[in-house]
Amino acid sequence: MAYFVSYPQRMAGANRSLRQLVLGLRPSYEPLVIATDEGRVTEAYRHDGVAVHVLRPGRDLHTYGKGALRWSSAQRARVLATQLAPYWWRVRRFLGREAVSLLHVNDTRGALLAAPAAASLRIPVVVHERGERAVGGTIARFADSVSTRHIAVSRAVADALPHARRIRTSVVYNGTDDVATPGPSVPELERLRAKGIVTLVCMASIVPFKGHHHLLQALGHLRARLGAGRFACFVAGDFVDGHEAYHRYLERRRDELGLEMVAFVGWQDDPFRYYRSADVSVMVSVSRERLVFDDEVIDVRGNEGFPRTHLEAMCFGLPCVGTGIVGVPEQIVDGETGFVVPPGDPKALADVLEQLVCSGELRERLGAAGRRRVLDVFSTERYVAGVTEVYERLLGR
Repeated sequence: MAYFVSYPQRMAGANRSLRQLVLGLRPSYEPLVIATDEGRVTEAYRHDGVAVHVLRPGRDLHTYGKGALRWSSAQRARVLATQLAPYWWRVRRFLGREAVSLLHVNDTRGALLAAPAAASLRIPVVVHERGERAVGGTIARFADSVSTRHIAVSRAVADALPHARRIRTSVVYNGTDDVATPGPSVPELERLRAKGIVTLVCMASIVPFKGHHHLLQALGHLRARLGAGRFACFVAGDFVDGHEAYHRYLERRRDELGLEMVAFVGWQDDPFRYYRSADVSVMVSVSRERLVFDDEVIDVRGNEGFPRTHLEAMCFGLPCVGTGIVGVPEQIVDGETGFVVPPGDPKALADVLEQLVCSGELRERLGAAGRRRVLDVFSTERYVAGVTEVYERLLGR
């Protein structure tokens, strides 16, 4: 079983979910991971004892941040002829040499890079639809034409697919182990909680579609209503290359709003420390919007699907606040395990955060219901079983 990873630099939600699947496979499946470069992902799999092979594509195919979508037709044709087609042949030789039975790619980018090679060998290709697709048109149609089966992480993701793709799609929710085990906490958060200050945590990479600018605006409303000493917010996520102007904008906006109680703490190798020490989890992603600041105009295009952040926070008994996009309403039951607010609406976000900050009883009730839900509905066992059922059908077992 070959697993193709086209974003090996970051161990974010999609790659963490894939790793959970690989490590949960039955012994009758022998996994190997193909990555386009070295990074946190290859380090993790080697630590797990999983075979890893790095097959680097050409320089232009290492363009990230949706930069390739801005290429001209001539540039696309050049990259196809000089880099993509030769890469297919390299992948094809590798799959044949390793006697791979099935190729699982973790996104559309991976399908474009590796699926044609597998299809030419009549190896079944599973494409994991992790979220909203940034790529459409000819590129998406070509990637779909060489795939055998799709797995969508939520009903909303599946429903957004074209009919021809949707009828070849199975919905399998991401899952999680019960990660709420004893372990280290964050001393600063613990000190704040001991003083009666409610601690909010936002686990999300610092990119525009994660909506940190809306979160800051909402926290500004909350500070105006409750004062500066009632809550604190810790934003834990990596500062992604290519978004430096956005990072500077967020830090300046925090200062303009007088949010001295908001801290950007960067990438965390152990995010669970923050869940153990927090009272509320919040992540306010958007799908599409235009963001204007300074001399920047950003057409934000999200690719949210079924965020692990909410599942893991629910394990720790935290009430979750999310936005009503893609699969989030399938995770959070509004008013029962947390709150779902409209995307891009800081006032509505401030309203629900105010309720949570002001009521410990509400936090406890929603958090307990969320923990029951995640353990009952979104377990690792269900996740792995749903994916391997797709494998079994494709392999004729």
